[in-house]
Amino acid sequence: MKKFIYGTLMFFAIQTGIAQTKDAQTLVTNMGVKAQIEGIKQQILPIITTENVENFNKDFDAMVTDFVSRFSKLVDEGYKASDIQEANKKFAESKEIAQIVPIDAPSLEQKIMALQAEANVTMEGLVMKYGDPEALQAEE
Repeated sequence: MKKFIYGTLMFFAIQTGIAQTKDAQTLVTNMGVKAQIEGIKQQILPIITTENVENFNKDFDAMVTDFVSRFSKLVDEGYKASDIQEANKKFAESKEIAQIVPIDAPSLEQKIMALQAEANVTMEGLVMKYGDPEALQAEE
């Protein structure tokens, strides 16, 4: 009987964790993070050589997927589940992003800045790898 109770508790704990992660992913989607990064991609594409566009797109899209996943995890860890759910509900009703207060704002800000810096370095690397050397020279 104890095994059944513990198993049931573990199942609900896992389901709650999955639900909270999905709520965080929804909030990140509602915030338009991926769309903002796609806007950056459109600014970079003219610098990429024609023969490298396909590989650039694959690598860039993989970087975006990783960034959004890691950002969602930070949101999941940095905010109360109830606040995330309420923000998603408000967005569904009004298409407005609710301002929610992080659990530990300085720590969350530091983690987000580190993630953004890492993404910027990755983007720069992709531009250097796939970019047209003449276009890159003209940018400097």
